[in-house]
Amino acid sequence: MAVRVGGPSVRVPSPLVHRYVWSCCTFTSHARVSDKLPSGAPRAKQFPASFVVPTAVPQMSQMTRDEAAHRQKILGILNSMKLPKYNYAFAYGSGVFSQTTKAKAVGGTAPMIDMVIAVQNPAHWHAMNMRTNPHHYPWWARMFGEWAVRATQNLGAKMWYVPYVQVQDEIVKYGVISLEDMCEDLLCWTTLYVSGRMHKPIARLFDATNGRVPIAEQANLTSALRTALLLLPEEFSEKDLYYMVSSLSYLGDFRMSVPGGENRNKVKNIVENQLPWFRIMCADLITRLRFIHVSCGTDSFKMRQDISPQTRATVAANLARNLRLRLIEHFLQRPQLHPLFKDLQGTDPQTLVPDTPHVANENTPVDLAYSHGEDSDQLPPLATRFWLAVVQQETFPQALREEIATIVRQPAFMQSLKGLYTAGVGRSLRYLWSKMSKFRQGRKEAQK
Repeated sequence: MAVRVGGPSVRVPSPLVHRYVWSCCTFTSHARVSDKLPSGAPRAKQFPASFVVPTAVPQMSQMTRDEAAHRQKILGILNSMKLPKYNYAFAYGSGVFSQTTKAKAVGGTAPMIDMVIAVQNPAHWHAMNMRTNPHHYPWWARMFGEWAVRATQNLGAKMWYVPYVQVQDEIVKYGVISLEDMCEDLLCWTTLYVSGRMHKPIARLFDATNGRVPIAEQANLTSALRTALLLLPEEFSEKDLYYMVSSLSYLGDFRMSVPGGENRNKVKNIVENQLPWFRIMCADLITRLRFIHVSCGTDSFKMRQDISPQTRATVAANLARNLRLRLIEHFLQRPQLHPLFKDLQGTDPQTLVPDTPHVANENTPVDLAYSHGEDSDQLPPLATRFWLAVVQQETFPQALREEIATIVRQPAFMQSLKGLYTAGVGRSLRYLWSKMSKFRQGRKEAQK
């Protein structure tokens, strides 16, 4: 990436090929419609310098240094917990990145530090952790042992949460998930639970996966950007993009609508107070898009995208696998919407996706993001026609939201029920009270 010193913008040359980033190609010779963009479609590759290299701004540079120091403190907390061996760990939430303009949470107490830990074998890991940290588990989990833990672990979003662990002078909540399940969710959006948390800024604490999870993270974020762009109009702000990305994993989550659930202003609070971190997280991927133009705005950057059917069809055909297959089934079940949908009745959905392999073998970690990173130029002719028909349906945005909500709904509900078992009655009641306080706070903010 070449930075033009002294100029108002940065020219980004064609990047080296990375499997997890957006490709500028769309359909191959039999359907290379991307070369025929409408006149006036944004082709510019000029981006404001402060957007391309956000950490070069003095204020941002200081923020990153402060964040690095805070991350070291959180890593020290994690190490002091004396947990069994794990493969990957990250922290997230208001205890790491502020979600309000105040330093303290509801009630004047510091927010809990949220962590997620990925391990090779969760049942074996819990068995060892019960010996080292028995107070992290309710008595019935210790009594029933490994078989009960294994069965419970696999329910819902396949996460085992332990809240309200006192470590030094901090309160910690940590979740344990299988490394395989984490990568599968990041790549395919099987539950949008851990992948949804990683649509927001995170602090990576530990990585012993040989780059496997970081690559899957990039694939996950790319999928989120694709999805958000399909739900946004031609012109939008940088904040609009981050609002949409952050809200995806809350579609269908019952906690957003019931008392004792999530603060209804949670997405707004996250984006408004973490905007610099979103920019650091997303700017590199955004600058690799040929159909996105970024310009300076008042309080955030302005963006414009090419909304031609050809471009949108390419983006839709390269969504996360689970969401993509759900969309295929959604429209094939509605043959009245288009003659092609009727003609394709009984068609294998796999024939309507890019011709790229999906490999989830830990021995070939680079291939993990292959089918979810680069927009494939190997879309068969029939698939080209199908996706062009799909994105031109008036119901497409609503169908996209509905299918995301379907992915989220059941795992989120089951995970909440499972928390009563994994946390114990006392911790669960304390956690519920905290959530109810945040819910009431959100209602007050909405009424202002």
